Amino acid sequence: MISKRCYQIVKGLRIPYLTLLEMQVNKESTCVKLKSGEDFLGGWHFLNYEEDEDEEIKPIERTIGGCPMKTCILEDHIYSFTLHDVKISVRAGSHYLMDLFKLEIYKAWLDADQVPFARSPYFYPFKNLRDIWIFGEKPMDPDDFKYLVENIAPSYNLSIKLPFDPKFKFDSFLKNNSDYLAIGKRAHWITSEMFHSFDNAYLQLFGCRMTAVDCQLFISRWFHSSNTRFETLILSFIRVPDAYDFSEYELFPFDKERRGFAFKKRFNQYIDCTDGFDIIRSDGLLATILIGPFWFVFHVWHDRFPDLAGHTNLFQS
Repeated sequence: MISKRCYQIVKGLRIPYLTLLEMQVNKESTCVKLKSGEDFLGGWHFLNYEEDEDEEIKPIERTIGGCPMKTCILEDHIYSFTLHDVKISVRAGSHYLMDLFKLEIYKAWLDADQVPFARSPYFYPFKNLRDIWIFGEKPMDPDDFKYLVENIAPSYNLSIKLPFDPKFKFDSFLKNNSDYLAIGKRAHWITSEMFHSFDNAYLQLFGCRMTAVDCQLFISRWFHSSNTRFETLILSFIRVPDAYDFSEYELFPFDKERRGFAFKKRFNQYIDCTDGFDIIRSDGLLATILIGPFWFVFHVWHDRFPDLAGHTNLFQS
């Protein structure tokens, strides 16, 4: 933004200065965070302003991507204000950064508490992001949440950590097939039909209504298939399920020669499976069934002896 010459110097760098761009949306602003190596350097925030607002700091006035902006720099953060719909400035700024640093925005976060509906769709102009996280302490408006999810298509991860009204329903959620699907807090709205329609490699549902029969059918479907993509199922229940019946399988107790005692989970955690029972599919794939009082785990060992250094036990009391 300093000058056209400076822009050309940065764009011509052979070694990229930035390694990652992430979008974060909250009630204050939509922000594209800038990362170099393992460190975040700051962010570019996009906001609206009123025409008669006082300007305590003299801004840089630039038009980027056809969108006039007033921009201020405070420490490690850039703040751009526009009279237009803020989504237009987000689009202009995002494409400016992606072109300048030869990067794509593939990860986005939404802190849903009190975000103005005027900024919906919240990840505009991006729909096919790789990694999406939605969280908040309060329930989103049901129609707002449905519109959000129906207008994104994450290829790798969709993680939702929101409370939901006990009567909330969302039948069209059937179509989600990202690699990772995790619903924390309250997954009571996930029906049995939806559960068996999912085709994720990793599926985590907390506070769900699945039954012992649902768990049995899920494992049976995998056991009699040629699916080599599936990896992990983690469920926590609102109510303790009835007794499980896995009599159709030959069950093996933990054997340290056959596999490690635990598998790796995200966020540097592992799940101890020494109390689990193993089954072996006809193609040799090994899986473990682990049952707790209010939770159920089913894991396929694509890596039978994972390195657990730096990981902590998820279920450690």
